This record gives sequence, C-alpha cells and structure tokens, in this order.
Amino acid sequence: MGLDKISILISKINSIPTLPTVACEVINITANPYSTADDLTKVIAPDISLTTKLLKMANSPFFGAIRRVTSLQHAITVLGFKEVRNLVISAVVFESFMKIEKKEKYDIGKFWEHSFICGLAAKVIAIELKSAANEFFVAGLIHDIGKLVVYITLPHEFFKLVETVKSLKWKFMAFESEKSIIGMTHDEVGMRLLKKWMFPESLLSAVGFHHRLQEADQKSLFPVVVNIADIFAHLYEMKTGAGGDDPAKKEILYPEIIKRAHAFGIEWAASDLDRLQQAFAESIEKEAAAFNLFFGN
Repeated sequence: MGLDKISILISKINSIPTLPTVACEVINITANPYSTADDLTKVIAPDISLTTKLLKMANSPFFGAIRRVTSLQHAITVLGFKEVRNLVISAVVFESFMKIEKKEKYDIGKFWEHSFICGLAAKVIAIELKSAANEFFVAGLIHDIGKLVVYITLPHEFFKLVETVKSLKWKFMAFESEKSIIGMTHDEVGMRLLKKWMFPESLLSAVGFHHRLQEADQKSLFPVVVNIADIFAHLYEMKTGAGGDDPAKKEILYPEIIKRAHAFGIEWAASDLDRLQQAFAESIEKEAAAFNLFFGN
C-alpha cells in the first residue's frame, strides 16, 4: 500500500504544470554568468502582471528598498540578478497553488501564515550569519511546498496527518509520521517538485533536507537554517496560541538546536537563541504588512 501511495504522489508531481515560461527563463538567465540585464528585461517585460508585482516588491522596505525603483530595467540594475530571481520565485511559486480548493477540515490560511513567518525566521537567522537574507527568506517561504502536493493528491492521508499533529506536543515533529502514512516525507515530495521546476540547488537543499539534516551537505547552511527557522516559527505559534510561553520548551529544544547548528559550523549558545527569537518576534510585528506582497491580490 505504501508503494502505491508513493507511486500516486510521484505521478501527481509529474502531472503538476511547470512554472510559467517566464519564471523558468528567469532562473536560467540568472544562473548564466554571461547573461546581461537586457536579457533579463526582455524576458520579464512582456509579462505585465509579473512586472507590476516585481516593481511593487522591489519598492517594498521588506526587500531593502533605499530609493524608489521606477522601471524594470532600474529594478534589475539596482537589485542584481540573484535578488530579481528571488523576487520572481516569490511572486510565482505560490500562485501555482493559491487556487487550491479550501476544505473545512484544514485551514489553508494557517499554512500560508506559517510559510511566511518561517521565511521571516530564516531571514533573521541569515542576517545573523551574514548570509543572503532574502534568498534564505524564499527558502523558508517555500519549505513546506511538499505538503500542498500531499494535500491535493492524497487528501484522506493528509487529513489523517492533520489529526496526528493535533496530539503532538511538538508540531514540527509531525514529519516522523509521514513515512508510515504516505510513504514519503513532505520535504522529499517538495524536493521532487522543485527538481522538476529546475530550481537553484540552494533551494532544493533547503526544501529537500530541512527535516533530514543528517543527509544534507554540511557545507550548505540552507537546510539547517530552514530547520531552525521552522522550529522558531512553531514555537512562536505555540506561544501566541493556547500553549503560551513555556520556559521548559527552551530546556528541551535549545540543546538540540545548538547541537544541529554546531554540526554545520554555527557556534551558538542559549543566549544567542534568545536574542534571535527576540529579533524574530520583532520582525513579525514589523513585517506584518509584507504578507500581502506574497499572498495578497
């Protein structure tokens, strides 16, 4: 039965439409060191909707706008290739799933909210590590994309997982039940999809190994940063929900987080985690309006 479910999942992933041509071309152009700003402009400009959204994002304080970006060419020149790629991926990837039928048993809005705050947590951690903050934000934003594939492919099993999560103290440990219920973990499912979409290796690594750090390349910080960002996001949700802020959570989780960080060469202590969680909470309050950049109309 498990193999049947895996076959259904793989078949469904293969049947999911590719990203819009413009997004695929942007990924290819930005990966080519010989590409020019004109190459990128020619690909994006005909897509008025994407251009408009790109300019809106480029002018947002969320993406570090210092002065007003007035044209697509200006955005590409000011932001650079990698940042434009991040913006395009942010703009189109979730649009592929935004029309998912809503079911009473599952609040899809909570999924989008968790995705966003995980992205914020990853960005805060990346700033601490002096890494590409917005690229880590995108990694956190799309980290659970595999869950959406399971949601539309195996709804019965998905809702069984939802029920399983309700009984767990640590919601981020639900992935351990996925192998027995659907035969694969959502990070494996997500990586298969992003490989089909020919995403950059950094995002493949972040999505595909954020629950399987022992299998990840420890030279890349993406899996561990997204893993820890995911824990931070769940802790924040527990704190703001019925659970409140339980000091015992730190005693249990901090040593594990520190251990995971150390394995990737990040030398953190408990005081660093306190500071990062405070910065994360402030970021959520500061960036609340940015949610609509990604999930608004």
